[in-house]
Amino acid sequence: MRVYLTTAELESDAGRQLLEIAVRIAIDGKLDIQEIKELCHWLRANESNTQIVAIAYLHAIMKRIAADGVIDRDELIELHCAVERVVPQSHRLPIIAARKKRDAARRERLREAKRIQLEREKEERRRIAAEEYARSMRLRHAFAKVAGVTYPNTDGSERQEIVKRCKSGERLILRHESDNAYSEFAVQVLRENGEQLGYVPEYLAERICQELESGYLVEGFLNRVTGGTSDRPTCGVNFLTVFRAEDVNADELQAYVAEAFAADSFTGSGEYE
Repeated sequence: MRVYLTTAELESDAGRQLLEIAVRIAIDGKLDIQEIKELCHWLRANESNTQIVAIAYLHAIMKRIAADGVIDRDELIELHCAVERVVPQSHRLPIIAARKKRDAARRERLREAKRIQLEREKEERRRIAAEEYARSMRLRHAFAKVAGVTYPNTDGSERQEIVKRCKSGERLILRHESDNAYSEFAVQVLRENGEQLGYVPEYLAERICQELESGYLVEGFLNRVTGGTSDRPTCGVNFLTVFRAEDVNADELQAYVAEAFAADSFTGSGEYE
């Protein structure tokens, strides 16, 4: 159906007035509440004019979308397109250009809002992952055997004799021996009274040094003494190394050690794999 204003209709006062209102309110690519009220008032005042098709067309749309007292975005778009339709081709191009420009700006705003939202979600995932990683790094452990338990200490004491006095669960001191002539990563295994049981295995000693440099604290706990029997006279020491963050308290540490001991896995010979 043809609803745009014809040349003949534009020769009337009503036609010229409707064109002026339509162009003025549509030229910026949007409709505001004041413009809608103005159009609604004019359409009511000219409702009886049946000579101009556009009047009845716009009046019917206006009545429908304003029936509930609320005009939503989709209804605004419908009304704007209807106003645009009544404008003849000779006046329509700048109105179409304004609408397209506004639509493009809106799409850009939506894209930017979506980009910001995605970035926020990504940042939130990074934050959660960082917190989970930090929690997972607060307490970690490794089991190992003390190396060099058959050698004497430099003070003349015998490590095998010291090992025999050890008890499961006692705390051990893991001390980096920075001046060791054989390894830059050498870590002594000491009882709390200073007696040396031997050394941390090289692979674990390197990790201990790295953890210390990263700001973690390193704790040792004796798990069990092995051997010391007629068929295996040489005694060995299985121990637990715990890497902990500074905010781990003593109760939390002890609970973690107990859990690690309970979950410990041994080979059939009672040695660590």
